[in-house]
Amino acid sequence: MGKIILETKHLSKRFCRTHKLALRYTIADIFWEFRRKPEGENRLRPGEFWSVYDVNLQLHAGEVLGLIGANGAGKSTLINLIMGILRPTLGQVRWYTNSVVMIDSQAGLNSLQTGRENIYNLLSMYGISEYIIKNKINNIIDYSGIQTFIDAPVGTYSTGMRLRLAFSIYTQLQPDVFIIDEALGGGDIRFQQSFQNYLKNYIKNGGSILLVSHDMYQIKSLCHRVILFDQGQIYDINKPDEIIYTYNELMLGRENNYNLSSPTIQNNRATKSTDEDLLAGEKFGLVEIESVEVTAVDGKDITPGSKVKFQMTCNSQLDNYPIIISFSVGTEKLFPMAMMMGKYGEEYYQIKQGRNQFCCFVDKLPLLPGKYQLKMSILENHSYDILSLKGYQDNPFYFEVKGYNDLELNFARSYKYIFYIPTEWE
Repeated sequence: MGKIILETKHLSKRFCRTHKLALRYTIADIFWEFRRKPEGENRLRPGEFWSVYDVNLQLHAGEVLGLIGANGAGKSTLINLIMGILRPTLGQVRWYTNSVVMIDSQAGLNSLQTGRENIYNLLSMYGISEYIIKNKINNIIDYSGIQTFIDAPVGTYSTGMRLRLAFSIYTQLQPDVFIIDEALGGGDIRFQQSFQNYLKNYIKNGGSILLVSHDMYQIKSLCHRVILFDQGQIYDINKPDEIIYTYNELMLGRENNYNLSSPTIQNNRATKSTDEDLLAGEKFGLVEIESVEVTAVDGKDITPGSKVKFQMTCNSQLDNYPIIISFSVGTEKLFPMAMMMGKYGEEYYQIKQGRNQFCCFVDKLPLLPGKYQLKMSILENHSYDILSLKGYQDNPFYFEVKGYNDLELNFARSYKYIFYIPTEWE
């Protein structure tokens, strides 16, 4: 690693939830400083809490350090302390460079000024002479792609336009450190790709980045190390794969604890006998699903991207009967989130009287590490009447995906939708 370019030592910041008490404490703190005691006490007064507590970190030259955590974990407070916007209650922030640029969701632009005025003001603030700005301003405007709006107030711009303008300005700078606070999530895909390509070249040339983001793909693709920040403190520091896995486990554990302790959820579980409103056909029960096996084809643990075999065994009283087979995958929190369906319509399977086995293969399993539920149904091909169910009115089958997250297979965004997993059926 390169030389240390930023470090914090026992950095802490407390706030008060009550306005009247906050005013009283502020006056007391001012008198405390007059007594030549620049740091506050390491204790909480009534109504106070630690937003950031005892944070020790280092950023090296040429390094991308990620910062992730749940909403309210204290990430923004930490960034404001590092940038000097907030004054710490305890501890120190030490910069070993004066060349630092911060990009946040507002892109560092003044909404009341025009795009042209923002170009002059931002570049001047970072030490670029007026002569150089005049020579470069046309190139900056052309690169931003907002020529017709450049003399309009930035407050009238869309988020994408603001980010494109900011990006075109920041590409003129070569600071030692970029601090990026959720600024890569806006804009269209072309902007995001251009910005990430610029940052990768910037890193190759020795630049450093402190990146705050909820986008795990960005964290995975850009960062050398990642800090998991939780409840105002550093929970863990490690490589991206390990930290993302720990973060998912931490959030899942808290969600499960909340579900178990919530009376509303407990009552809903007690009164709801099935996961969906399912209608059984006249022949329901004539086919019985006996067992299901989910295995990795290579015989090892199932991990993201594994080739996986799903095999179902059933017993049928029907003979040469056209059916549709469906597997639904989800979690206790979200079900269903994915489906696998066999042939239907003109191409269908026929179930025979007695014992039957059906199996399908998923070439690359697109699921993150975790514990999953598997529920099955067998339907009549033409009428879609239900012949058999497993996991809806009884216990579902569980299988586990192990290992660290492969973010190229990250389907976390699909939590809003049901997606279909491509399968090969036998």
